[in-house]
Amino acid sequence: MDADTIGIIGIIVMVIGVLITLIGYIWLIITGFQVGGTMWGVLNIFFQPITGIVFCVMHKTGWIPLVLMILGNILIIGGFVPLAMTSHIF
Repeated sequence: MDADTIGIIGIIVMVIGVLITLIGYIWLIITGFQVGGTMWGVLNIFFQPITGIVFCVMHKTGWIPLVLMILGNILIIGGFVPLAMTSHIF
């Protein structure tokens, strides 16, 4: 594969990671409002991922959205690596 193809694959993986992270983020905010009330919902909006971890441990719910956020961030980093390797900027 040439450098352009690897770069495009990296961008696609990053976009998929952003979408998965966004789904987990919104899902965890909704879960915070439904289970923990207004305080947890607002805290989840402004202080992710720390509040999300604390919320999941305290309420024993919301683990799937939290895992989605973690996997999405791993994909973002994983997509950035081949993009950075093929870029002449770094």
